[in-house]
Amino acid sequence: MTSTQSQQTLRSLHDHAQKTSIFASVALTGERLECEAKDSAAKAQYRIEAASDGWRLSLGTADRWLSESIESQLVESRDSMEDLLREELVDLDCLEAPPKIRHFRDESKRYVFECTVPFGADLADDLQRAQLFLFAFESMFRQLGDMSGAESEE
Repeated sequence: MTSTQSQQTLRSLHDHAQKTSIFASVALTGERLECEAKDSAAKAQYRIEAASDGWRLSLGTADRWLSESIESQLVESRDSMEDLLREELVDLDCLEAPPKIRHFRDESKRYVFECTVPFGADLADDLQRAQLFLFAFESMFRQLGDMSGAESEE
């Protein structure tokens, strides 16, 4: 995929993401789309950018507690992130197997959940794939840990 094609896909994805209102904010920053998680107990950001092997899709936060709340719920439920992502993709009428999701702490000390989604066959297919996976990723994480808001204190 050329830089021009990836920019075109990201611009279209940016416009669509803004219209859906599922993110607190949406910004196209250089070669990356950044979407702020809505109603998360701590600041968290979804990112999607073109890499050599496909779209690099991630959720990152500097908040250790938020990352641990997501991990804790995964351990308790015994669900894998890939299985949860598969369920969200099926809800969006996509039967494609989800990519492996990695969890790590990056060089800027952010806790990151990341996967790589292969590029589409053409520009239209590529945009559809990027949208499907971004929205499925957001829907999956919104239901984990404290991504849908802090619990109210009694």
